Amino acid sequence: MNATVDMRLNILLVKVERVLLENSSLKNEKIILENEILELKSHVLSLKNEQLDLQNENSTLRSTIDIQRNTLNELKEQNKIIKLAKEMSPDSSDNHELKIKINELVRDIDRCIDLLNE
Repeated sequence: MNATVDMRLNILLVKVERVLLENSSLKNEKIILENEILELKSHVLSLKNEQLDLQNENSTLRSTIDIQRNTLNELKEQNKIIKLAKEMSPDSSDNHELKIKINELVRDIDRCIDLLNE
């Protein structure tokens, strides 16, 4: 009977040692996974910061584009006025052409006013 008890105790000891090894292995895996999670969280945070930077840059670039569009439109209008002024100089003898140009400018101004009213 003592031999049977000793054998059962040895089997239990082997099982306990196996469980302890598995527990140790699981603890190591847990630590590795926790470290990977921390790295991923850090990477996500970095990506979020990069996204914010890119959104800010995008907004700045859009504002720059709007400013450049407005400047371009203003320069086009100035160019039209300069051309009209040159055509209105005393050297110009064709009043009909001058009236057509003035009417075009008035229509452009009316369109601008309509757009502003919208």
